[in-house]
Amino acid sequence: MSIRHNEMLTMDSRITLSDKNTMSRLGLGTWRSEPGKVQNIVKEAILNCNYRHIDCAWLYKNENEHHVPEDVQWAIRDSLKKLRLDYVDLYLIHWPIAFKNMTENVWSQNEDKTVRYYAEDVTIADTWKAMENLVDLKLVRSIGLSNFKPLQIDEILKIARIKPVVNQVELHPYLNQEELRQYSKKENIILTSYCPLANLKRPNEREEDVSPLYNPIIEQIAKSINRTTPQVIIRWHLQHGLTVIPKTVTPQRLYENSQVFDFNLSDDQMHLIDQLEKTHHRRFVNPSI
Repeated sequence: MSIRHNEMLTMDSRITLSDKNTMSRLGLGTWRSEPGKVQNIVKEAILNCNYRHIDCAWLYKNENEHHVPEDVQWAIRDSLKKLRLDYVDLYLIHWPIAFKNMTENVWSQNEDKTVRYYAEDVTIADTWKAMENLVDLKLVRSIGLSNFKPLQIDEILKIARIKPVVNQVELHPYLNQEELRQYSKKENIILTSYCPLANLKRPNEREEDVSPLYNPIIEQIAKSINRTTPQVIIRWHLQHGLTVIPKTVTPQRLYENSQVFDFNLSDDQMHLIDQLEKTHHRRFVNPSI
């Protein structure tokens, strides 16, 4: 799904999910944000920049990866208590595997590089049924997935009483997820882009060498329309019909990220950015699971 050139988007624009609930197209991500800074930037986002979509997770430690069915309700109630809410609008299964309920780092590995705290006896279907129960209990309004591939989503759809409305995945100009976008359109599942600016790097790398923020093509597009490269990339996501959650803890960048609704990228500009994956394919989030 992409937007029409004559379709006006604003900060108030919302996308309708398959369960008829709605979600803001632009949000604020909090992954890798320092706990002490998150509260202030969320306040700034809501009060001064009109953000209404805030992404957080128990694992970030600034708001669990508890997929064992009997732990699912405990996990949401724990998050609701910390957030001081009666319910959340959208709740996702964070990964397509289940972790044991542990206090240690859930990504700890065995000597053979497998995940140490992987609960092998728990299926995705088990977890999804527990997620549906959260809707019945009115603890969440909508439920969805994160980091799921089409085959894994198919397993959910086979047994779902309530279909997933969202799949949140790594998506950016260097990983444009064309196949997953087409699949999601067919199944009426909205994709949310995390790491949308791909401003990550591995040890011994320079961000300037690996991030599309510094790509000459995107820099040229930004210069030609008097915008920043983050604004161009965020607009690229929006024009592909995606919801997008760039992360920042800086008020100025938060404001700049929201100023993406008064311009359009041309078809040629969109095409140029679409083609970058062919020469710069890159996946930053790739845990050993």
